[in-house]
Amino acid sequence: MTADPARYYTRSMRSLLLAFLISCSSTPAPRAAAPPAAPAKPQPLGAAERARLQGEGLAAYERKDWPTCAAALERVEDWYDAACCRAQARQPDPAFALLQRAITGGFRDLKHLESDPDLQSLHTDSRWQDAIAAIGREVAAYRARINGELLDIYEADQGDRAGSHAKIDWAVVNPRDQARRKRVDEILAAGGAKVADDYYHAAMVYQHGSTIAEIKRANKLALEAVAIDGSHELARWLAAASEDRALMYDKKPQKYGTQFQKQGAVWVLYEVDPAVTDEERASWNVPPLAVARARAARMNTQK
Repeated sequence: MTADPARYYTRSMRSLLLAFLISCSSTPAPRAAAPPAAPAKPQPLGAAERARLQGEGLAAYERKDWPTCAAALERVEDWYDAACCRAQARQPDPAFALLQRAITGGFRDLKHLESDPDLQSLHTDSRWQDAIAAIGREVAAYRARINGELLDIYEADQGDRAGSHAKIDWAVVNPRDQARRKRVDEILAAGGAKVADDYYHAAMVYQHGSTIAEIKRANKLALEAVAIDGSHELARWLAAASEDRALMYDKKPQKYGTQFQKQGAVWVLYEVDPAVTDEERASWNVPPLAVARARAARMNTQK
């Protein structure tokens, strides 16, 4: 499973209706019959309902209720994470269909796909290598559209943070972070950022800065990505997270609930402004506050 949004798949009512019409085509309908009404289109989810379903799906994942997890994440079009739930439920057909939907929708993290334990049950299926190859093609096409060096820097930043937070050697990682920020500055100054993902990748590198000025730069870059592409879910989340982190560095309550702090030996959710609603969080692609609190509890069980 991934911390960022992915997607889900089911056979649509449109395809079911088409299959029905084909199977009955040998029996002509009376000429006077009115044409069947078109099936109603599902109503778009409101921010509050989306937040509720995201929370329900993540909570179901935590308690290993795979059918509920998949169903909830399908509703919010979280294709990748719902695929993980189907794979855990030993349902390879929908799991592979969901992965394809995720790849078509822009999932390109090949390393994560290959190492994700939630997908382990799919590895012996002949379709697994097809999924790997499909992502490879997507990655090649994607790199042709963006600044590849910013992507490489972003992936190195993420790689240094893989695994347990407690096992990260910050004496090694901090100098790398500083060098990455320096190179990002050089690329941006040379006009190397063109598309939303370029600004998102740069913003994430700055999100791991050590000063409030660096975090505010992350927020500015994330908002630039959102300005270019308002539907960029990861950039929307990062804009909220960087604002929260800047507030935390300034010793003020955070707004959205994305930041955690270690008090002694215990991780806690950093103080949150009670005036901010889950609906506002959802508008920035941030899960409900209850999910953040559950994450804090989970962080204290990780080794």
